[in-house]
Amino acid sequence: MSVPLKNIPLVTHTGHKLTPQEASFIDAFMVHKNGSQAVIEAGYKNKRPEAYARALLDRDFIREEIQYRMKQIEDKRIASATEILQFYTSVMRGEVLDQFGIEASLDTRIKSANELAKHQIEMPLKLEQKNITNNIGTIQLNFIPRNTQNIQNN
Repeated sequence: MSVPLKNIPLVTHTGHKLTPQEASFIDAFMVHKNGSQAVIEAGYKNKRPEAYARALLDRDFIREEIQYRMKQIEDKRIASATEILQFYTSVMRGEVLDQFGIEASLDTRIKSANELAKHQIEMPLKLEQKNITNNIGTIQLNFIPRNTQNIQNN
């Protein structure tokens, strides 16, 4: 059984042109994670599919396309910083309901607001630095969040 060629891109993400069988091999490999099986499903007529699979996987453009697609799949599984902040914002605004259809408690909403404040206010202050220059020299001031008790004398 070969993979249908309908809707299979014949160009890699870098613009390298693929034959229909190469494209079919990549798609089958993504499904089965098995080179021999992918060679057979792609319709290659070869007596040693495992050896031919190794030869296909040795081609840089095929290997890179598989790695690129795997990275795309993995990236979809992990929440981005923006997605996390959007979730905190939704909880804070009461837009997220629990499994019983009830809005988050005020305590939970306040915790979400505090997490947002950490990322939106305290983190930039922690990273922000200013240089003050006068006729004596340059002084570098580092802003530290209020709850940190470290006092450094330079």
